[in-house]
Parts: sequence; structure tokens; C-alpha cells
Amino acid sequence: MSDTPFATDWHALTDPKLDGFIATGTMVLDGVFNTDDLTALQHESGFIDYKEAHLTHGERESAIRGDGICWIDESCPVGLAYLRAIDELGRYFNATLYTGIRSSEAHYACYPSGFGYQWHSDNPKGRDERVISAVFYLNDNWTANDGGAITVVDKQNETTQLLPQLNRLVVFDSNLLHQVEITNRTRFSIATWLRRDERLI
Repeated sequence: MSDTPFATDWHALTDPKLDGFIATGTMVLDGVFNTDDLTALQHESGFIDYKEAHLTHGERESAIRGDGICWIDESCPVGLAYLRAIDELGRYFNATLYTGIRSSEAHYACYPSGFGYQWHSDNPKGRDERVISAVFYLNDNWTANDGGAITVVDKQNETTQLLPQLNRLVVFDSNLLHQVEITNRTRFSIATWLRRDERLI
């Protein structure tokens, strides 16, 4: 095992699923990180200051989204190590799919019980900086009764619903419509985007 934090063999995880991703724009990767790194993310996500999330145009509307967020920056060293691993995933997509990804960004998200996030895409109308979206899940022992699934309408117009299971990374085209279903317990995750602008990775 590598001593590098969040060392992940993206080729081994992703190669078998790449054709499906090309066809549908969605992919699920399970068992992404080792136990120590996963625990460090869980710990950091539970001890940060969450702010109310807003819609793209800056308004707060809890009927549409109810999560609190904390953008990953220098105040989140474990999150930054996660982002470095995501940069490696971006390089993988550049090498295999010629995506032109140049940067990544992410925030911790906390959904209290009773809240979700209604249908949306991750690129506001008329913009396309975000190429690939991903959500990484941090809750132990999640069940269907807990709600909080992500529902995605894929490139074939099929609807897929995925539970937020621990150590799972859901990857999808940033232009796809998706929503977070109402959660029945506090739900922790990391919302992640691979972008075609800003710094080179």
C-alpha cells in the first residue's frame, strides 16, 4: 500500500466502466480510498463550519436545496489531499477521453434530515466550465430507508437512483439533470467538479 494520502489506482477502478460512462454519462466507483484516509475525511467533515448553500444566482431557497456547505481550501487540509487525488482522476479522463480538464473544486455538504436538492444541472445556462461532476459519500451504514439518494437522468434518458453509500464516488457529466432526494438522517458528502478552466492540473 502506498504511503501517499489518497493514493488511488484510477485506471483499475475506472477502466472496466469507461465504455458505460461514454454511453450514459454516469459511473459509480466503490471502495475508492483506504480506511485511514476515509476516516480522516469523515472527521474533518464533522468539525467544520457549514454555511447555508445558495443557488447559482445567489439566492437562498430551502424549498429547492437545503444543504450547508464548506468549500475545500487551506482550512481543510484533508480535503485538499482529496482534491489532489481528484486531480489525478482529471488527468486520467484527459488521457482517455480528451476532456480538457484543467482544474478541480469541491465542497463538503451536509444535508439535515428533511432536506434535499431539487432537479438541476451543474452548469448554469450558457456556461460549460464544469466537465465532470462527482459526489463522494461519508456516512456509515446508509440504508434505503435513510433516503438521500442521488437521482440522475443519463444520456440515454434513463433515470438512475443511487444510495449515498460510504466510500462511493458517483461520477457524471456535469450537464446531466440530477437531484438529491429528501434525506431522513444527516447526510455528509463532498460535491466535486472537474473543470476546463483555471489552473492546470
